[in-house]
Amino acid sequence: MNWATVAFGLYTAILLAIGIWSYKIVEKVPIAKYEQEFYVAGRGLGGVVVALIIAGGLASAGTFIAGPGMCYAYGYSWVFINNMQTFMNLLLLAPIGIMVGIVARRVNATTYLDMFRARYRSKAVIVILAILVTVFLLPYMATQFVGAARVITQMTGIGYFGALALGSVVVLVYCVLGGMRGTSIAILVQGVVMTIGCIVLLIATVKYAGGLARSTEILAAEDITLLSPTMGGAFTGMFSFSIACLIGYFIVGMPHAMLGALTYKNTKALKRGIWMGGIFVLLWTLCLCMSGAIGRSIIPDLGVADEAAPWLAMHVMPGPLGGIVLAGIVAGIQTTVAAMAIIITSSIAKNLLKELKPTVSDRALKIASRWTMAGCMAIAIGLALQQPALIQWIIIFAIGGLEAATFGPILLGLLWKRGNQWGAIASICWGMVVYALGSTVLPQLQVGGMHQSFVAIVSSVVVYVLVSLATTKPSDEIVQTFWGASAKQQERA
Repeated sequence: MNWATVAFGLYTAILLAIGIWSYKIVEKVPIAKYEQEFYVAGRGLGGVVVALIIAGGLASAGTFIAGPGMCYAYGYSWVFINNMQTFMNLLLLAPIGIMVGIVARRVNATTYLDMFRARYRSKAVIVILAILVTVFLLPYMATQFVGAARVITQMTGIGYFGALALGSVVVLVYCVLGGMRGTSIAILVQGVVMTIGCIVLLIATVKYAGGLARSTEILAAEDITLLSPTMGGAFTGMFSFSIACLIGYFIVGMPHAMLGALTYKNTKALKRGIWMGGIFVLLWTLCLCMSGAIGRSIIPDLGVADEAAPWLAMHVMPGPLGGIVLAGIVAGIQTTVAAMAIIITSSIAKNLLKELKPTVSDRALKIASRWTMAGCMAIAIGLALQQPALIQWIIIFAIGGLEAATFGPILLGLLWKRGNQWGAIASICWGMVVYALGSTVLPQLQVGGMHQSFVAIVSSVVVYVLVSLATTKPSDEIVQTFWGASAKQQERA
């Protein structure tokens, strides 16, 4: 057994212990308070954890595996594109963070869809979104398991299926048993491991390559477009702009990112979550992307580009440090899986179930939560058996679909008093239809070479506004809940 395996084994044992300990805490909570404990950890998380929940949830295998893989395949162009995600925490929490926290406490919202229920009072909105969130997050979650399995395979030498099982069990334990409480405690450990691992990997990769200048010379000799910000024109300015919007400006539409806004303790924790999250994401993204690009100068013929970061960790660093780096990569992936699992579980086991059966008991919801979470993970693991080559394209597709459905209803729903349920339903449906057409039979919707999500998201916002203006205003009760004044008072003001 090598030192990397020993380091990873120790990390895994710590997370398993956290899961068991969190389970004991959650089980002591009265059944009436179980939802709040399981889904939002009692709404008492500090700034560091909030930062890591959002940053770790959004900076998924797309950052820790696919990011270095894409930079290995496409060079410095993807280093530029991927770093557009640096300000995810700011772009999520600054526009809606305070309002989500305030309203969530007013209406006792413990899940993502609870906010939609309070804002739109529509069963149709909840049912449609519960289905869409599940449909897009399951393949997204599957890519996380693929990334983790590839890392563990590189580290331990065991086969892909064994690595997939090992990486899955850890998340199942601390997430299914401990819910948000277990996830938040695990994220603290994972955040430290992730950050140290990313920094150490970049330093070791640059040193092994003989320095930045030497690696640049090798890349230029192999293919000069690897040094181009556009990959020699392959990635146009419009395409880069649309991806920047997808992973940056439109990130407010990502459901698993909402967890941080639902769980922070106070405004101080919210503000810390913004600036600390920016630092974390910058370090993870820049270090890993640079490592992937430089790594091609070390090994230009890697069979699977997504294995760039694991390969570097095992070959350019001493064994124990390699284990820490790989544990950090797996940690980043596991935080995303946990956030997604909680969102899917809350959407199905709580919101959808309550809409279809309003009289369901708290105990039944508790049982349904754990079984739903385990079932969703099982489906995602099944999808991961397909072993896609470059998982980044699947991740981008899932992100685009989620944002096309939810960006308008979330952002305008929280900032614009006139928005209503009909605008939300129309926006969701329109966004999905346009996104589906742009992804299949109407590539013309990829205007100017942009990703198809851009037209879908922007046009869905326009539809939200037009339909809301053409239909009835939201009730005074909704306006008071979200803005503290009735519609008539707002008009007089």
